[in-house]
Amino acid sequence: MYKTVAECYEGQSVFMTGGTGFLGKVILEKLLYSCPGLDKVYVMVRDKKSTIAQQRFLKVLEQPIFSRLRNENPQALDKIVPIVGDISEPKLGLNAQDEELLTSKVSFVFHVAATVKFNEPFEVAMNINVAGTSRVLELSHRMKNIKAFVYVSTAYSNTNRDVIDEVIYPAPASLNEIKKLLEIGITEKQVKDLIGNRPNTYTFTKAIAENLIADNNNRVPSVIVRPSVVSSSKAEPLVGWIDNWFGASALLTTTSKGLNRVLLAHPSNSLDLIPVDYVSNLIIVAASKCESSKEVKVYNCSSSAENPITMKRLANLTIEDSYKNKCYDVPLPFLYFTQYKWVVFLLTLILQTIPAYIGDIILSITGKKTRFVKIQAKTSLVRNTLEYFTSNSWVIRASKTRALAQSLSPADKETFPCDPADIVWDEYIPTYCEGIRKFLLQKK
Repeated sequence: MYKTVAECYEGQSVFMTGGTGFLGKVILEKLLYSCPGLDKVYVMVRDKKSTIAQQRFLKVLEQPIFSRLRNENPQALDKIVPIVGDISEPKLGLNAQDEELLTSKVSFVFHVAATVKFNEPFEVAMNINVAGTSRVLELSHRMKNIKAFVYVSTAYSNTNRDVIDEVIYPAPASLNEIKKLLEIGITEKQVKDLIGNRPNTYTFTKAIAENLIADNNNRVPSVIVRPSVVSSSKAEPLVGWIDNWFGASALLTTTSKGLNRVLLAHPSNSLDLIPVDYVSNLIIVAASKCESSKEVKVYNCSSSAENPITMKRLANLTIEDSYKNKCYDVPLPFLYFTQYKWVVFLLTLILQTIPAYIGDIILSITGKKTRFVKIQAKTSLVRNTLEYFTSNSWVIRASKTRALAQSLSPADKETFPCDPADIVWDEYIPTYCEGIRKFLLQKK
């Protein structure tokens, strides 16, 4: 008999790390809303004292993302059990009572927590993204009823390849060798040599962690989900919901406001956006369909191969939305693409930096507080942080993701949409821009 996704979670309990983050909150809300038979969701919360953790999580549940549950099924929120812990600490910082609870009750583990800072020091990134994953895996090994371990990686863990398939690629370095270097004290040069042609410690450590999952697959049925650039929700739980400036949001905003007018990118490059609710749905579906096998199932949660949007089209849709809603700070927003850094420098100077200084001089003369140069510095920082991802383009295949989505019943397809081919960019990008204005800029 065909089991629906919700039925797979009937009477089961879930353990989540990263449940208070952007993606984690969407997963948590969706599980409780669309899988009513779920028993409990144990959410790891960082805090030394249990009472503080409880209070912190109550504030999370007051956020707009949980309004649908509060209005339609407030009792579902009682299924959430905060667990004090930290993936960066030995044994996850769990007390013996909580450890016993998790190992006896949990069937599904969603490991979402990670440091996503691109410039995180190597030792810190390794401890959180690799050693932290190892700690969660070790706990999962001892769970008596474990059905699936889902690791949320990134589609950019293998940026050294132009085409990225749904497979685990060889590790960029030996984990044992890295451990030895960390024990004796790793140098900056050794870090650069290890990372090689990957852009930062984040993508490198995610690739190492994927291989760690593969090495432990015979002990726990595992799935790896690789989201690309996670953007605002397409539909659930709120249309356009977003709560952070990571990914493409800051770049879209500075372009929309007319603050950024030049970008190091080819206009035909794809920016691989994927709505956060599509990522959440794929994680929930993939876990429900997970079975023991020799190989770890890998699902790329991405759009560049199946339904690409080019940088030029993205910019045009963003600027059209800006004109339509009159949300620009500087008149006549536009975006010029170039593949030359010297052109970026020159045009930034002429079109952004000099006008900012002129604007601040006028403000100063009229007795007002200066602000334009400071805004420009932030704008350039946003653009430079994303430069590697805008100036390069990858084809990130998601055929297994599409096949999984297509295998669902009509009802489950409607409840858990996760096929990137279904996204209509002309409709979604204005939704994304509206979400930024509403939830980040808090404009009505």
